[in-house]
Amino acid sequence: MAIAQTIALYRRAETLCRKGIGLGVALLCAIAALTGCRDRAGDAPARPTASVVSQEIRKVDFSNLEWFDSVTASTVKLVDGAARRDADNESGGFSWQLSGPPRYADADGDGHEDAAVGLRANGAQLGAEAWYVWLWRNGQAQQLRLPIATTSRCDRPIEAVTAVPHGFMVQKFMSVSEDSCAGGGSVPITHVVGVRHGWPVRIHPYYGPIASCDPRDLSVALYPAGKVLLYTSPDVRSPSVEPTATYDKFLVDEYSADPELTPEWDWILGIAVSGARRVCGWARADQVRASSR
Repeated sequence: MAIAQTIALYRRAETLCRKGIGLGVALLCAIAALTGCRDRAGDAPARPTASVVSQEIRKVDFSNLEWFDSVTASTVKLVDGAARRDADNESGGFSWQLSGPPRYADADGDGHEDAAVGLRANGAQLGAEAWYVWLWRNGQAQQLRLPIATTSRCDRPIEAVTAVPHGFMVQKFMSVSEDSCAGGGSVPITHVVGVRHGWPVRIHPYYGPIASCDPRDLSVALYPAGKVLLYTSPDVRSPSVEPTATYDKFLVDEYSADPELTPEWDWILGIAVSGARRVCGWARADQVRASSR
């Protein structure tokens, strides 16, 4: 799947709490920061415990590197922290600049510090920011193309990206249906992102996708006919959330539920329900739309 399509799929709400909670409780769950909602999908799989032995990535000058910008699905070469592309027949002009200094943490547990760095993109109606992890591999910095946090012109700015022992803590605001584009999101959320098998994943307050499952949006039940494998990203190469399992139902939004509305969708973000358990993850559309009822 193209990165631009993947990013579009990621534009979901940003909390996972018990089905049926009201906005007040959702706010309390979000404000609880790293504690999060107690009905979470589970903690992250065991992380390598190697001590940080290398800070080589701190020598990298991110202001003069080639970047992939997921917002515009383009590659740009920064010079002194900025880049510009003039308008052409296919698109308007764009400009890019770094959001600030890098944050450093060992996100994948290999004993080498990695970096999280923000990139802003502006042009025409676009005003966006995305933060990316750069891994230290084989003596050089390697950018992961999927961002760990994004914001657009209808969102509030990302509040903070902070280095923590296991990765990077993201603080931002989630939009709800009552919010306007002018006002941006109103629900504060916090989560921690790490890297597993080369993919950015959420590791706290629960293990799963960076995109989150808002039970207010994901309320239409599908009844998968067979077992379902949940992924952390809409890509079969990404880590799974948990082993293949049979679920009572899979909660999705109304567009994902109807193949006539979204026939081109190969992946669906949803909440897998098994008794009292609720697990957020990406599933293949053909697995969850094949109804047992």
